[in-house]
Amino acid sequence: MKKRISCIILCGLFLTVPVYARTEKSNVTFSTGGMMITGENSAYNIDGKNYLPLRAIFEMLGGTVDWNKYKNEAKISIDGKNIVIDANTMTAVVDGEEKDLDIQRIGNRLYLPVRLMSETLGYDVNWDEVTRNIDIREKDSEYILLDTKPIITDKTRVLTFDEAKELAENRSSALKNIDDSVDVLDDTRKNLNDSITALDRAYNTLSDTLLGSLDNADAVLNIEMQLQEASENGITLARSMKQIDVQQSLTKVNEEMARDGIEITLLSQVNAIKGSEIQLKLLEQSVELGAENLENLKLKNSLGYASDVELKKAQLEQDELEKNINLLEESIASQKEALNKTLGLEPDEDVYVVYDKEVSDLSDFKLEVFITKQRESAPSIKILEGDVTIADYSVRTNPGLATESKKTARSSLATASRALSDGKDNIENNIRSAYHQLQQLALQDKQLKLAVEEAITDYNSAVVSYNAGMATEFTVKQARLGVLNAEKAVEDNKLNYIMLYATFEKPYLLG
Repeated sequence: MKKRISCIILCGLFLTVPVYARTEKSNVTFSTGGMMITGENSAYNIDGKNYLPLRAIFEMLGGTVDWNKYKNEAKISIDGKNIVIDANTMTAVVDGEEKDLDIQRIGNRLYLPVRLMSETLGYDVNWDEVTRNIDIREKDSEYILLDTKPIITDKTRVLTFDEAKELAENRSSALKNIDDSVDVLDDTRKNLNDSITALDRAYNTLSDTLLGSLDNADAVLNIEMQLQEASENGITLARSMKQIDVQQSLTKVNEEMARDGIEITLLSQVNAIKGSEIQLKLLEQSVELGAENLENLKLKNSLGYASDVELKKAQLEQDELEKNINLLEESIASQKEALNKTLGLEPDEDVYVVYDKEVSDLSDFKLEVFITKQRESAPSIKILEGDVTIADYSVRTNPGLATESKKTARSSLATASRALSDGKDNIENNIRSAYHQLQQLALQDKQLKLAVEEAITDYNSAVVSYNAGMATEFTVKQARLGVLNAEKAVEDNKLNYIMLYATFEKPYLLG
């Protein structure tokens, strides 16, 4: 008898808030990112403060809550934070640091005060006086359900994009080849310069000899022929020297092009990994929901409410989803290995490159000014200008060329000039085309965000129906997956925009 009484007393102390606290049902509703929470609206007001159920809130924010009934302990994982709540002592440890979260237990649920969700855990809490709704969402988060944050552990090497680019450049064989070519050009120019100096000396010697007293006409003719040959050799050497000078002046252009190529390659790899990881999260959610649907169909089939064909079709779809997950996981592993190779790191090193950019409508972008600048200064244009310079020099320094050779030289100049003109036009066309594509992606961004709002409205309708007993929990989960799909569409569009904009800034790469 004593044991029973003691148990009743202990349970009473454990399951209720202190007797001196004024506790009453709150007439507020609550949501996360505008998405209603299923089940009874169980917000409470304790001494003037609104408290919300811990599990419902954290799960709606995308976290996981594991309850250990033996320890009376809740373990929460959310947004990279690990929270342990001891229901015996009503204490909380956030990432190893003890926090005063003012935890309360009402009935069999743990509750947290709304304001502390913002102040301690870093969430935005918004109060709507008209609807008396409390809305909670992650600070500075673009999405409600879609988690775009990577899994970062103590072993993860986090790099800024500039740091990653520097690693990639240090490893680049293209840049090393350019460095080698600089040395080769310097040596070649020195040798040419020595040859020209030696030729000048020989020419002067021959000239002095010709001016001397030569009685033999054949000897004079021989000297004159040698002078003519020396003059032609001088022109050839001068032309070669001009080519070397042009190549040297374009070395920095080649280096710029190589660095631009590395940057675009790196960004493409980073975006591909991010997009694949997001796709994997969506697939995992789809598989989870598909498994539940399959179990429901099996039950219906056993009761005669679903056909064997329906069941087989659902099983095939589920198998395909699971297969896609395996394929995507393999693809992500390969993408990460490729990134590490670009960075010059070990294939299995865990690396995360930080890169993010918002979608803008380009309303302040000065398109015509940008086009004019790129037509004159784009690296590809400078290369073509170098070809024109060499061809033009070849024509001007060969007045004595045979008719056929003159035609060839002039044809080369005309070809180089046309290539330069076409190159400028191509640059302009590429810029205009990419600009319009960017505008379309920016417009699509707005439309896709509206689609997210519509998906949230559909979800809330499903929740209302569920709470009224007119819809199943599975229907709510389907609607929730719809929101996740809509948010993923926004992120996919954003990644496309980022990639195109990065290339748009280097329009010669667009072709």
